[in-house]
Amino acid sequence: MVTGSDEPSLISSLKAFMTERERFHRLVRGESVDRPPLLEEGVRDEVLAAWHRQGMPSGKTHVEVFGLTPHENVGPNLRYRSSYFGRIMDLSPSEYSKAFDVSRRRFPDDWDETVERLYGRDHIACIWASRGFFQALGVGDWPTLEQALLGTIERRQHVLHMMQLYGDFCCRMLEMTLQQVDADFIYLSEPISNNDGPLISPAAFEEFMIPVFRRIVAIAKQHDCHNILLSTYGNTTRLFPAMIDAGVTMLWISEAAEIPALDYRNLREQLGPAIGLIGGIPLSILRRNSLGEIKQTLESIVKPLLQSGRYIPLAGGRVREEIPWGVYKWYREAMAEVMGSQSGG
Repeated sequence: MVTGSDEPSLISSLKAFMTERERFHRLVRGESVDRPPLLEEGVRDEVLAAWHRQGMPSGKTHVEVFGLTPHENVGPNLRYRSSYFGRIMDLSPSEYSKAFDVSRRRFPDDWDETVERLYGRDHIACIWASRGFFQALGVGDWPTLEQALLGTIERRQHVLHMMQLYGDFCCRMLEMTLQQVDADFIYLSEPISNNDGPLISPAAFEEFMIPVFRRIVAIAKQHDCHNILLSTYGNTTRLFPAMIDAGVTMLWISEAAEIPALDYRNLREQLGPAIGLIGGIPLSILRRNSLGEIKQTLESIVKPLLQSGRYIPLAGGRVREEIPWGVYKWYREAMAEVMGSQSGG
């Protein structure tokens, strides 16, 4: 938020010197910014190809047209070794540690170049520190999901031991990454819910996964990274209190139903401004092909959230081929207007 009697000069100064990375850090600390970082939605190449056919300037992407910035997710591959697919729940502790092995080979081939490139950067970079409870139990299809869910009931001690090993794995890989990269935030992925709610109870999640969260947060803070982002899908609201208590400071909800529980305005009222929010703009407005509706929705959602602070507006999911270039262009131009009206720029 920008406040105070010296508002115009402060905004002018911020605009002149602030990088997107600096904007991010000031915003999550609740300090003055001219506008939030202009994150992009992870638009894929096939969508860009369609947009070029529909009129996006040749030789440019939406990132260049609108001055957007990607958030770069760096670090090791945290997935279990593919040769163990379908067997994770039945592995012995020693076998589990081979499926989730701590190894430099988990880093990409160009890791050294990436580390050098990220030094002194202007853009936002984060480290993926956990892929979530179900990934830790080897879920990759319906049969493995059933195995995992039954395991939380019938094999509780076995699952607890597996989660301890998963926490060891995540923390050691995070430590290796933070020794080389100064991350802007830590990224915890938790795809555990459908639109009705989480697939396990809050009590079970707190028992099995919250200790992993706490250990990851402790490692991040040891390396002076205090921004802990939870990325989730569906209606995970029943788990938020335990997650926030464990150290989560930011929420990014994607591909969620448009229900009151997931409306960012309601979440801000319930959770308060101390919890940062990214996203929150319904994808449905981009499917209606109406400039008036886009502008009206952004005014009603983005304006109050920007006023309350610690908010980065973004479409609440991946923008796919059904969104024409002209509609995306309306959306970005309307977003710029709304953000400009809030900053005074």
